Order: sequence, then C-alpha cells, then structure tokens
Amino acid sequence: MEKKKVRCLIFLETDVLFELLNKKSTKGDEIFQKLEKSNESFAITSITFYQIVSFFITSDRQVPPINLLQVYGFSKEDAQKAAEMELILQKKDKKEIGTTNLMTAAIVINKGSSLCTLDHRFEELKDLGLKLFLV
Repeated sequence: MEKKKVRCLIFLETDVLFELLNKKSTKGDEIFQKLEKSNESFAITSITFYQIVSFFITSDRQVPPINLLQVYGFSKEDAQKAAEMELILQKKDKKEIGTTNLMTAAIVINKGSSLCTLDHRFEELKDLGLKLFLV
C-alpha cells in the first residue's frame, strides 16, 4: 500500500504576498513556481491580512481577493509564544525582529507550519522553532 504524503501548511508572509500580487515581478513568478512544486497548502496570518488590506486601502486601490486564502488569527497561545520569544531575543540583545514579525512567527510555530518569507530577520527565529520555506 502506497503511503500518502501528508500535506503541510505554508504561511505566506507579507513580502511574499506582495511579490505574488505584482504581475510584473519576476521574483513573484519564481516564488509561485517553487510554491506550486511544493504541493502544499497555503495560508496567511491575520497580521499579513491586515498589512495587505491596509496598504491597498491607504493607497486608494482595490484590495485583491486575499480573503480566498485561509486566514489564521492571533490567539492567546500565540501571544504567549510571541512574548516568550521576545524575552529570549532581548536577552540575546537581538531586537530588530519587530512585534508583528514575532506575532506572525508565533502563529506559524504553534501551527507546526512553515513560513515563506523574503525577510531575513526571520532567520533569527529558527533556533526558537520557526521553520522557513526557502525561496
């Protein structure tokens, strides 16, 4: 009997989503091809949803249909995880990650998923359990 491959969830970070939405982006095409080959499921966090919607609304542009993606919210457990990671990073004197990035990472870690991002600051969180989907 053939063993079925378990599909994993890959969260798309804001920078990746912007590249994918930009029809002129060769980087977006490259990312799309790698994601498509992965044969995984995709989602975004409520933080990414906010950042994308805010950008388009404040730019007086139509918001793309990103609500078609599964959106995962920021829970109490995610808040706890983000706070714990923030404390660890403060002790290491690494403060450049940013609050929204910590929140995003906490959601991804708690879901046992991977994060697809172009933001190298997330590399600092690999030791804390963050799995990255490299593009």
